[in-house]
Amino acid sequence: MEHEAKKDAAYIRRAVELADLNAVKLAMFHITRDEAFAALPVGAKMSPEQKAWLADKAAAWLEKNAGPANLEEPAEADLRRMMDMVTGIPNGEMEFNLRRDLTGFKEFPYMVDWTNGKPEIPEGFKVAVIGSGFAGIGTGVQLDNLGIPYTVYERRKDPGGVWNINRYPDVRVDTISITYEFLFERDHEWSEYFGRGAEVREYLRKVSKKRGVFDKTRFEHDLKKATWDDDRNVWKLEFDTPDGVLKEDANAIISCAGLFATPKVVDWEGQENFKGEIVHTALWKDDVDLKGKKIATVGQGSTGIQMLGALAREGSQVTVFQRTAQWMMPREKYGEAMEPEVQWLVHNLPGYWNWWRYSATSGLFETHGLMQVDPEWQAKGGIVSEANDQIRRDLTAYMSHQLGGRQDLIDKVMPDYAPFSRRPIVDNGWYKALTQPNVELVTTPIKRLVPEGIETADGKIYEADLFVTATGFDVVKYLWPARYIGKDGVDLHQKWDEGDGPRAYVGMMNPGFPNLWTLYGPNSQPVSGGPAQPVWFAIWCSYATQCIIKMLETGHAQVDVKQDAFDRYNAELDEEASKLISMNEVGGVGKNYYVNTEHMRLQVNSPFYAPYYHKLCSTPVWDDLTVSGQLTPRGTRPD
Repeated sequence: MEHEAKKDAAYIRRAVELADLNAVKLAMFHITRDEAFAALPVGAKMSPEQKAWLADKAAAWLEKNAGPANLEEPAEADLRRMMDMVTGIPNGEMEFNLRRDLTGFKEFPYMVDWTNGKPEIPEGFKVAVIGSGFAGIGTGVQLDNLGIPYTVYERRKDPGGVWNINRYPDVRVDTISITYEFLFERDHEWSEYFGRGAEVREYLRKVSKKRGVFDKTRFEHDLKKATWDDDRNVWKLEFDTPDGVLKEDANAIISCAGLFATPKVVDWEGQENFKGEIVHTALWKDDVDLKGKKIATVGQGSTGIQMLGALAREGSQVTVFQRTAQWMMPREKYGEAMEPEVQWLVHNLPGYWNWWRYSATSGLFETHGLMQVDPEWQAKGGIVSEANDQIRRDLTAYMSHQLGGRQDLIDKVMPDYAPFSRRPIVDNGWYKALTQPNVELVTTPIKRLVPEGIETADGKIYEADLFVTATGFDVVKYLWPARYIGKDGVDLHQKWDEGDGPRAYVGMMNPGFPNLWTLYGPNSQPVSGGPAQPVWFAIWCSYATQCIIKMLETGHAQVDVKQDAFDRYNAELDEEASKLISMNEVGGVGKNYYVNTEHMRLQVNSPFYAPYYHKLCSTPVWDDLTVSGQLTPRGTRPD
């Protein structure tokens, strides 16, 4: 069998040399406690002689001892030391608390338990989980572990969330898959270092079925309205289903509808006259034919960048309409298959999987400073900060190399804002594709669609049979299209519209909307700090679950956030956001989906340093919340 421990010396040596050196070092130290491993510098700073010594030692150990085994989480002092060894930078208390579970030694990292054993749960008590993507499936696992009754409601026919709807050519994760997975699942073998969309969908389906969430999911149930009943302390839910409208009650709602749920479909002038086909990438159909077509595409976010190479390979002509230039970076092993030797090592070097996860994430730990202006550096003539300006130089050099030094293209694709003020984009051969003879880059704005193609503002017409719009999602429409009616008949969307856009307390709660938590809610995506999105889903889920645990353990029926706590939190958030280059002219404010351009405020991100934000949303501050009402069996009213 491929993963049996017995392999020849050459195979084992290749496995070690292909591996993450930090992970090999930490696994070997974890197993042997040999201080010679601890004395090695971080992987990027090892000399060739040190790398060879590490490979010799690890290969020799594997030749004698290779085999599957789960290591215990080290004692806290040892764990702290080993985490510091990965980066060479000591973790403070907040950093340690956020990152310790990244190692995945616990059975269910970041998840919570009862404080004093499971209490009796009133008859009929139920949590409604909205959405069956990463967050919804993870929430189902957390509730199952606690024995809390729940139902997942999914509008589509299958689990997968954003990975279910995004099926455009070459769709894949741009975060290495070893970090973009559930921490409680340890046996999935990714075929590539960065999983393709189809594999991610299958992974989510597999986990949902394995963990029992699939059987508790009602597919093709599209939530349209949720109304709070203050007399009965329940949410009254209305779903569109294939069998008509379904009405149900739930004691609490954990919305996992996500940020990328509502495609932003542009109504182009003249599109009714266009003779070709218009396809939004989030509404991609499997029968879209690219072969030999004249293709036009607009949108240079991650989606537009990912798919250009595939469009250029299939289409006879591809016209790329660029609205906003992007900074793009390479990613090691992006698009490459994971070698059998590395998969073997994951199975046969105990601790390698754990420390690889941590090491692969650690490169982003110190990124917060890249997103803030350094006035002293600017006073010396710098643009943003010393580190940010160095990245600008590195990315510019990469861009020039990929474009073959073509100044005509460099001038068009050079961004006029600082790196890291927008979401970093991984280059999937986009620059190279622009140099192909059948690809043309156009920066003149689109005026309208005409029967034969696209007309730009200068009156030029570009022929097209297919117009692919990678225009992303309407990220202001949290919870959309469901309406949430809270206490006193207040509509949450209307409340947001009358203010300055969607807001929430720690990204999850709104006053007057008890027992409602939004995972990936307003200002919840950390702007920096490292952990991939599935980790944050688990953190947010644990927060919501702790509130539900509090209700059940104390016999209360409602958990709500106080208005003064909500206001105080958002004032602190706005103050912190003002320090980011995203909200600064140097960062191209207004050219960024992170920013609500109507109100010119940060909308998507949490601007806080990630370990601090984790502190805010990992354990509820009960003084900020109101826990009230009497929890009774469903169907009865409180006294």
